[in-house]
Amino acid sequence: MILLEETAIDATVPDLSNGGWRSVRLLRRSCPVFGTGTRLIEGAKLTGSGTDLGDLVGQGGFCPFCRAHIEQATAPFPEEIAPTGRIRHGTAWVVPNIIAYSAVSAVGIYDPDRHVMTLEDFQADVLFDAFGAMLEHARAVRRLRPDLVWSSISANYLPPSGSSLLHPHLQSSHDPVPLAAQATIEARSRAHLEAFGRGLFDELVELERAAVARFVGTTGPWSWLTPFAPSGFYEAWALHDEAAELGDLDDHDRSQLASGLSLVLATYHRKGLSSFNFQLLGGGPDARATHVRTLFRIVARTPAAPWYRSDVTYFEKLGAEAMIDHTPEAFAAELREAFGTGL
Repeated sequence: MILLEETAIDATVPDLSNGGWRSVRLLRRSCPVFGTGTRLIEGAKLTGSGTDLGDLVGQGGFCPFCRAHIEQATAPFPEEIAPTGRIRHGTAWVVPNIIAYSAVSAVGIYDPDRHVMTLEDFQADVLFDAFGAMLEHARAVRRLRPDLVWSSISANYLPPSGSSLLHPHLQSSHDPVPLAAQATIEARSRAHLEAFGRGLFDELVELERAAVARFVGTTGPWSWLTPFAPSGFYEAWALHDEAAELGDLDDHDRSQLASGLSLVLATYHRKGLSSFNFQLLGGGPDARATHVRTLFRIVARTPAAPWYRSDVTYFEKLGAEAMIDHTPEAFAAELREAFGTGL
């Protein structure tokens, strides 16, 4: 059975108002799904600073995802993936990723006509189109490459989330091996099923629904909750009742996911936030056997500012995978030169 483990830790900190010290209490929790630790502390670390993105937009520059450039700046897919070269759903486009994050990856653009969006602009219809285009690509990839059994759809929005481009977009990964987060889910779900005869996700939803405190509600087949031990600020999860893989999601599924996500983003906007990461994880080839369900996670990031960009993307924040642009061997060679070691 699921145990929600929490430890209260007493600490003291300087009291700047009187020059003394004061006692505070923090809570250390363990995530029942990922096994990671979270510390719930006193005092604000992430505060909204307004949602005016004018300074960012005013910087100008070339954007490959804007309407004027997207046809020339992006490549078409092979015909077996997209007969017309690019995938279109409503306002959304999907094009090949020019950086190899995965065996096959793609970039989705919510709307080439909208270079920057506030979080309240991410309405359900915009998200519905984007998920539809990305899922069409995912199904085409799986038909062509059935060995790529691990799939995810993720997003960074604005520089504090690790995004290098302002234009709102999302990305997919299709691989023969899982993200670390997927591997953890599979291993812990398998162990839970063998030990207790119940699916980890099934029990989690039942537990949180009964406890009420962290259960948010449902949109169709998706159960929304805030996780017991968050991995990021203002984190929310949506777990599907049945679908184990991204290819299992139909139009109703993505419509209801889009509806819930638009409400989360609108809530972020009201809090003065502007940046986020999200990730929609498929359960992998044994998901049905281990009772894994499709999982959506979203976290807020530091509000956008012209001078700030994070090097932590959805890969690190939600996928538990580091994304590095050099090999350790190449860096070791540079350091050997600096150290004067002739190995």
